Amino acid sequence: MQQKKKIGLALGGGFLRGAAHIGVLKVLEREKLEPDIIAGTSAGSIIAALYAAGWNTKKIEKLALSLKFKDVYDTWSALLNLLLIMGDMLGNFLKFSWPCKPPLGLMKGKNLEKFLAHQLRDSEFTNLKMTLAITAVDINCGSKVIFLRETLRAVGGPDEVYLYNIPVADAVRASTAVPGLFEPKEIKGYQLTDGGLREQVPAEVLYKMGADAILAVDVGYDGDSCTRVNSIAHLLMQTLDIIRHDAISRELKQYADLVIAPLIKDMGPLDFHRIPYAISQGEAAAREMLPEIKKLFQQ
Repeated sequence: MQQKKKIGLALGGGFLRGAAHIGVLKVLEREKLEPDIIAGTSAGSIIAALYAAGWNTKKIEKLALSLKFKDVYDTWSALLNLLLIMGDMLGNFLKFSWPCKPPLGLMKGKNLEKFLAHQLRDSEFTNLKMTLAITAVDINCGSKVIFLRETLRAVGGPDEVYLYNIPVADAVRASTAVPGLFEPKEIKGYQLTDGGLREQVPAEVLYKMGADAILAVDVGYDGDSCTRVNSIAHLLMQTLDIIRHDAISRELKQYADLVIAPLIKDMGPLDFHRIPYAISQGEAAAREMLPEIKKLFQQ
């Protein structure tokens, strides 16, 4: 008897553009096409974690549509951290010792951490409905850090670290720690930041976990060669996109069997009002590629 093919779904990073993943999942759910394993990076790690925890797309979409600035960003900690950063810079310039340790990000990420902990509650990798992998990067050594359940082993490389028995909310917080914007999340001695620094769309992780076919969703495509930057957060997002562009193309070409790239125009990290637009674009892109998606699942 022929063994069932193991399908992997990779959800990439992209700040609020990650809402497009919900639209893709809506199409898969409607067609009863369920992946066997799922991996998420940065914004994609949030959707992947909720989906693996058993949330249906209707529930995830409702949460996304209710998302507010205060759920993600820390206004007061940003002001305090900015003062501490400026003080440290001034101290270095004037060559005097600044008494306070400078933060490693504009925001502590407490609101985001609280939001994730509330939604994912006591979720552990071992009690999820679906096999999940979350990626992050150790900012000190540049190593790729992958969170998995303990019973699952993947074939890793020399600069990869696998962490087990970590609460899912903590893993997602680490994966979403955009450098410069959020302070890193420290777990087991590693200072962890956005997984997209090493792998924007975690297709390679799924390949190493034994996926036979991989469907990847890249939410970084806006159809324009130039994008007008209008905020510091947008500047950080655009900088990361530029740095990672070539690497993303190479990795997806090597590891993904099919790539869905929703067209998401003029959406920055503060555009919460455009979340419905991102969801609809993800749904439209998946519908357009449905024949190919079905073929991938059926092969």
